[in-house]
Amino acid sequence: MAAFLRTCFAHSRHPGFMPVLRSVAILSITQIIAWGAMFMFVSVSAAGMAGDLGLRPSSIYLGPTVMLVVMALCSPPLASFYARLGARRVLAFGSVLAAPGLWLLAAAQGPIAYFAAWAVLGVAGAATLTTSAHVFLTEVAGEGARRAIGAQMLAMALAPSVSWPVTVFCEAVLGWRGTFVLYGATMLLVCAPLHYLALPRTEPAARAPPVAAAEADRAQVRRDRHVVALITAAVALNGFVTWGFQLVVIDLFRSFAVADRLAVAFGSTIGFVQLSARLFDFLGGNRWDGVTTGLVAAAIMPMAFLALTLGQGAEWSIVLFLLLYGLSSGAMSVSRATMPLVFFSPAQYAAVMARLGLPLNLAFASAPPFFSLVLDESGNSSALAIALACSCGTLFSMAVLSRMRPPARKRRAFKEA
Repeated sequence: MAAFLRTCFAHSRHPGFMPVLRSVAILSITQIIAWGAMFMFVSVSAAGMAGDLGLRPSSIYLGPTVMLVVMALCSPPLASFYARLGARRVLAFGSVLAAPGLWLLAAAQGPIAYFAAWAVLGVAGAATLTTSAHVFLTEVAGEGARRAIGAQMLAMALAPSVSWPVTVFCEAVLGWRGTFVLYGATMLLVCAPLHYLALPRTEPAARAPPVAAAEADRAQVRRDRHVVALITAAVALNGFVTWGFQLVVIDLFRSFAVADRLAVAFGSTIGFVQLSARLFDFLGGNRWDGVTTGLVAAAIMPMAFLALTLGQGAEWSIVLFLLLYGLSSGAMSVSRATMPLVFFSPAQYAAVMARLGLPLNLAFASAPPFFSLVLDESGNSSALAIALACSCGTLFSMAVLSRMRPPARKRRAFKEA
């Protein structure tokens, strides 16, 4: 196993692979804890929270929407903090801030405190969830960041499998309020120290002089802007579809008159297919880059919606849809985190990912209620048509990005910058 990991990270710009391996291990643990403690718990606790707070279950789910909107608004300003402080300190700050957010949620007695708590969690989430972890891995791994990010995302596939049973157990023992008090303490006493004390010390990658500012002419700057716009379009359209359908997919199957048990069983298989896609991409090593992964994933997604549309909910069409949808969404989740490294150096990665956070989190926040409304008001054919159009937009953006991919020699040059 050690030999395999040494091969995976052999191209890191830092001596040895142990700092990268340590970082991947720590961030895998803290990201699973953070996503479970700050977001995924609502799937288990919603019913109990609704009864105690006097809210409808549908209103409870507006809390995560508030969190994602706040994360979207906070993401762009984080670029300057990555540059000045480094991602390690940003991760630690977000973990510390999550504690009062969870404690406020535990103490909430009505909608005002409830949604205020989710707003605090949105600020904390912008600092400590996913993007900051990936930025840190670019700081510590350099040219090997793609493999490091892929390994960390592979571990993240376990988050629901870990967080939901733990939340069920804790809620049975402590109640939902006691569970959130415990989760806040875990963020403060486990995640924050791991981020600040256990992660390797690094210099912020963004302190290196950006290629566009130091060397490139105006044409190159315009090209970089076009690349960022295309990446933004690709990940936002794909995120709108994947998050939109992931949460309403069981209702989608029910709309085709599929029995409840079968609909739930079908929907639960998506995670396993997504994990397989991430594992395949990770084992592929450096044989392909994030753009190639994204292009293949984007080409598969329209076929998934066409299969379900043409099959009209027949079992074969649902199985084919789940296979294609799971493979595409699993591979694309890796691609959206790694394809900026094809066009930009680690020095520029933090700024690009901070900019992507705004449209991506807004897409995540708006997609589930949008597709739920379309499904209720217009039926599954309209929902599938909209999803197909978005997936074709993703494919177009990825095809253009593939043609704009810089030569390998140029990529090596700015990776060393």
